[in-house]
Amino acid sequence: MASAPKLEFIGASETIITVAFNPLVSHDSYELQWKEYPQKWESDCQSKTVNVKEATRNKSNKIQCNIDDLNPGTTYTVRLRVRGVGSDGEAPPPGKPCPELIIDTEAVSCTPKANQCAIL
Repeated sequence: MASAPKLEFIGASETIITVAFNPLVSHDSYELQWKEYPQKWESDCQSKTVNVKEATRNKSNKIQCNIDDLNPGTTYTVRLRVRGVGSDGEAPPPGKPCPELIIDTEAVSCTPKANQCAIL
């Protein structure tokens, strides 16, 4: 099974992390995985399937994915794995993951943003 393409960090808010990648020509299905740092991949990983044919592409024509419903002010580890389909229709084990990204979500802020302040 092939190694997954490298993930690129696009941005993070309080509850969302956005990443992108260039898909391999040979594979259409990937598994985006994440967990809170330093939890274990084997027991604490969450994931979602990314289908290249249905995914959103950014201006650079890379596949762009959001990881939603995260905890604010938390450090996450994110990685990508190639998914495949076996000859019998069963899913074989996923391929080797790409290098992990370690990303912090933003902390909740009570300070108003400059463009949202009004002086009365």
